[in-house]
Amino acid sequence: MLVELKGSAPLIALVPATSIFPQTVPANQSWPLVKMGVPSGVSAIRGACMDGAESIVAVHGFTAGVRRGKKLIETAEDHAGRIGDAIARALDGKRLPLEGGGTVRIRWTGSQLLQDAQEAGGFHTVQNFQMRHLA
Repeated sequence: MLVELKGSAPLIALVPATSIFPQTVPANQSWPLVKMGVPSGVSAIRGACMDGAESIVAVHGFTAGVRRGKKLIETAEDHAGRIGDAIARALDGKRLPLEGGGTVRIRWTGSQLLQDAQEAGGFHTVQNFQMRHLA
């Protein structure tokens, strides 16, 4: 998923590819940034002649807005909304190869836009995806 995010022109127009991370973000990283969430709700899929798994993963984006010098040219809320849209477009409907064979299908399931409690004036977008692998 990171390769897809870092290769998305609309997303890297908003967040540099060097600011798109797995679950761990380096200390003192400036915003905007995007990071992967921890997969949750992992469940097995079993049926006649098939095996697989399904999980939910969130991708998070953080921003304090866009400034030109000291002038705010885009609010954090608007910028986070655009980052979230770009994340959703970068991953929704993708089929990606898995290590060891097979593919995973990714489907966007919704989002949330939150004021960030840690950063004054900061906003946080959460984009949720269902990931499904069948073999």
